[in-house]
Amino acid sequence: MSIIQNPPFANVDESLFRLQIWWHELGEDGQKWVIKYLGTLTDIMKVKPRDDLIPALVTFWDPVHNVFRFSDFELTPTLEEIAGYSGFNGDLRKQSLIFPKAPSVHRFFGLLNISNQIRKSNVIKGCCSFNFLYSRFGKPDGFEIHEKGLTNKQNKDTWQIHRRFAFMVAFLGIMVFPNKERTIGIRIVRVVQVLTTKESHTLAPIILSDIYRALTLCKSGAKVFERCKILLQMWLIEHLQHPPKFVQYGSSNDNFIGSYEERIKDYKSPEGVEAWISHLRSLMASQIEWTLGWLPMKKASEAPVRSWKDQKIIANLMEKMQDYDSILTKTEKALGKAK
Repeated sequence: MSIIQNPPFANVDESLFRLQIWWHELGEDGQKWVIKYLGTLTDIMKVKPRDDLIPALVTFWDPVHNVFRFSDFELTPTLEEIAGYSGFNGDLRKQSLIFPKAPSVHRFFGLLNISNQIRKSNVIKGCCSFNFLYSRFGKPDGFEIHEKGLTNKQNKDTWQIHRRFAFMVAFLGIMVFPNKERTIGIRIVRVVQVLTTKESHTLAPIILSDIYRALTLCKSGAKVFERCKILLQMWLIEHLQHPPKFVQYGSSNDNFIGSYEERIKDYKSPEGVEAWISHLRSLMASQIEWTLGWLPMKKASEAPVRSWKDQKIIANLMEKMQDYDSILTKTEKALGKAK
């Protein structure tokens, strides 16, 4: 099957719609390049979000132990499950972690091949707008419009290569590490830099740690779930719905995000936050599908179990992220006083 598909024209927010167009415009070679580093993660753009599920799920979150506590059982996303959805290969515990320290605005522009003559005011509070990247690299005429503001030696073939890197930054910022302002944190460029230039680094732990962190913030009163809610909702629904009686575990290397809607097509989900809360409160351990049947056999047998080492990895990442947030906040305050 061809990688290129017509972009869906559904009722989605403007940033997602433009991101889908950008993906289509990359062409087959560009898409293959992105998939090499992001696996099948880009297919979360096709999954319909359930805005009523996450607020209900937060009710059951234990921020001390990073687990969901239900009537007579506990459940939590694991590294194997996140990596399995995304198609990340290799032994997760032998791969290096990514600590996305925020770059300077100058470095941010440099990594994206944007001229340093561009005003730094395009980056506010450590973030740029989606349109800042889209207008330069997403639009088909971005090269012609912003030619002099890009460092590609006025070569369109070079720009075509640079727009792949920029797409990864925009995709991760909008779909995987979103914030309530729908802007893109400049630290994400560091994540993409590591993924595309260094071997044996994995994105799975930082995705999972950010999901944990967002759940904890929402439990403390935050109104917006500022991380990858699509993966979280997919994970929960697959543990709630029961597949056919006979499942061949680890049967293929399919795109497990792309085939998600087909796997859950018979699942009748509650409608509305209160209905979800009521349903989740009534669940018993015997009603849960403990193993995701599409995981490779070894990973499927380990998936429901989170080891002490996993917990330490996630805790370390969450602490690093909090440290960087604190530094960024202090820097912004200092700059504000200097003005």
